[in-house]
Amino acid sequence: MKKAMIIIGALLGVMMMGEARAQTCVTPPDCGTLGYNKTTADCAGLDMLACPFDTSKVFCTAGGGGGTPSSEVMPGMIVYSDGTFSNSVISGKTPVGVVAYVEGFARFMVALEEQSSLNWGRGYDLSGITNYDSSDAAITDISGFGNTSCIMNESGDYQAAKYCNEYKPVSSGTGSFGWYLPAAGELYVMKNTFAVVSYALQKLGKTAISSGDVYWSSSEANGSNAWTVRPSDGNTLNYTKTSTHRVRCVLAF
Repeated sequence: MKKAMIIIGALLGVMMMGEARAQTCVTPPDCGTLGYNKTTADCAGLDMLACPFDTSKVFCTAGGGGGTPSSEVMPGMIVYSDGTFSNSVISGKTPVGVVAYVEGFARFMVALEEQSSLNWGRGYDLSGITNYDSSDAAITDISGFGNTSCIMNESGDYQAAKYCNEYKPVSSGTGSFGWYLPAAGELYVMKNTFAVVSYALQKLGKTAISSGDVYWSSSEANGSNAWTVRPSDGNTLNYTKTSTHRVRCVLAF
């Protein structure tokens, strides 16, 4: 299994170098939109990665002397229960998620499944969770794990957080615990990697993240409302907590 990683800026994810085994009706993302916008001549003397869909398009590290990737993980890679990563579907291994975000030591994967109709909870201002009064403020919240823990300390019917808190795709190994309801900011940054994440989910034959629907975040607006985000484009809206929306859990790793 080939493992490599390049971080492009703060939020842009790129696909893994190597074989990309597409299934029927799966359209690969455009190389340019993934950051592969150089030629091998442009990258002479530097470390580079070739686009898996057009090897004439490459990405190279900035600076002279050849850069070294800061990690071996990138958005769009499949995470397996044995703790390994690959851009390919590997027979005999159990996939547990798809890498959705990598920035320095901050990284998380998304679950392979989701729930389509869960509420956020009852109309009550929860202690320990910050209220965000605008979408611009809400997308600064990246405390999904802490938010979920606070929600689970409350009594009442908090379906979205409970689903993620109890989510276990495997009985042991990577992905067997630690899942949470992402904060608005965590869902928001997925707009930059939506294409590669969707492509990986399609390769696995798993539930796609909706391109048109919103998903519950763990970020609170006020006592009555909480924030949702559409991962495909980052559109952020608040709804009453008793309304039902999609839920996709994430796991920091």
